Amino acid sequence: MSEQSVPNWRENGVRVVSGEHLDLNTPQTPGMTRAAAINNATAGAQKLWAGTVEIHPDAKTGVHHHGALESVIYVVRGRARMR
Repeated sequence: MSEQSVPNWRENGVRVVSGEHLDLNTPQTPGMTRAAAINNATAGAQKLWAGTVEIHPDAKTGVHHHGALESVIYVVRGRARMR
């Protein structure tokens, strides 16, 4: 592969979304606050949602699913249970 045909991922393949650019205009659930970094509106994503979710103490989201998508939970503080 020539140097010209190698994609420049530093400029065209990586998107950094800082906290002040998270989008609160995303579906919300009582007891949780969601802010999207990557979704259809912010990045044109069709099958991906990435962002932050603050789960309020003792909140219960109820039984739900995310369709055919996989889920990742990264707990910064506190405890979470996914079943």
